[in-house]
Amino acid sequence: MESEPFLATQTRPQLQPILEVEEDPDVSPTHMKKSNSGLGGLHRCRTAPAMAVMRDLKPKTPQIPKPQSDDANFIIRQAIFLLFIYLSLGVLIYSFNKDNFSGIETHPVVDALYFCIVTMCTIGFGDITPLTPATKVFACVFVLVGFAFFHILLSGVVNYVLDLQENMILTGIKMNSKRQQGFSAGDCIVDVEKGRMRIRLKVGLALGVVVLSIGIGTLVLYFVEDLDWMDSFYLSVMSVTTVGYGDRAFKTLPGRLFAVVWLLFSTLMVARAFLYLVEARIDKRHRSIAKWVLSRDITVQDLLAADVNNNGFISKSEYVIYKLKEMGKIGEKDILLICDHFSKLDRNNSGKITLPDL
Repeated sequence: MESEPFLATQTRPQLQPILEVEEDPDVSPTHMKKSNSGLGGLHRCRTAPAMAVMRDLKPKTPQIPKPQSDDANFIIRQAIFLLFIYLSLGVLIYSFNKDNFSGIETHPVVDALYFCIVTMCTIGFGDITPLTPATKVFACVFVLVGFAFFHILLSGVVNYVLDLQENMILTGIKMNSKRQQGFSAGDCIVDVEKGRMRIRLKVGLALGVVVLSIGIGTLVLYFVEDLDWMDSFYLSVMSVTTVGYGDRAFKTLPGRLFAVVWLLFSTLMVARAFLYLVEARIDKRHRSIAKWVLSRDITVQDLLAADVNNNGFISKSEYVIYKLKEMGKIGEKDILLICDHFSKLDRNNSGKITLPDL
């Protein structure tokens, strides 16, 4: 018995009663039950297969920890710190070379911040422009670095804020749904199966943010920059969409102070809104493809294509994999990577993974 591979991993006190019983072939089942009374009335049949003790199976190699997403607070702190460094560097260089820039001057620091934000957001009003080769090189480097920083790091912060807002809405709706029975208004807002807000509502909220940003900008431009309603609306739209023709711009000190904050956040929000529109379009296409895949009848060609093992029939796993490939959820490369990893675990090529393989 000690030569059995799995029993060798068990502790000696657990195996001793079993070994004593099996050494005496004349022991009756009744006597065997009595001899195991010290184990709480449990006994092991002679013909039972050997079992591995799970706690004795220690991993041969240390487990690779699952990649964790960066902490949200760390992302925000990092974004604020890098934004401060970026703007400080731009303001410092602009302040020492303000005579090499053309445009209407209000306040050196405000003008520098305004120039940095307009450059980073890739709006380019043209009201402040570099004149010398050195300042033009600075502007080129500054806009390239700012473009990458603007669309990567700050977009991550906006995504975190929007996701946090969505989670708060979902939590509130789920708490109310537990109290109420039947249909509620939350069913139109939340997709219960997916655990997220419905894509149409997200698009609606995003478009609402666009209208709010344009509206705030129009009001400030009308009262601060002394423009008429049409020009205020026109400049507001050209600003949040980062078009910036240059025929209109912020010229007053209060207007540029407002632009420093408003342009930074409104352009990000508008960009996120249009991304939601694209996401809605893609989501609709995916749902249409999934509906078509699940509704159509299987053909002989499908059977031959899904029969990976070439045994003349389709198993449940083969059918699931074939349908997922049709929906575009997984690709052939993904399947090959998983099969390769399975082969590494299945050292005996038995087609299955057992406890000793772990």
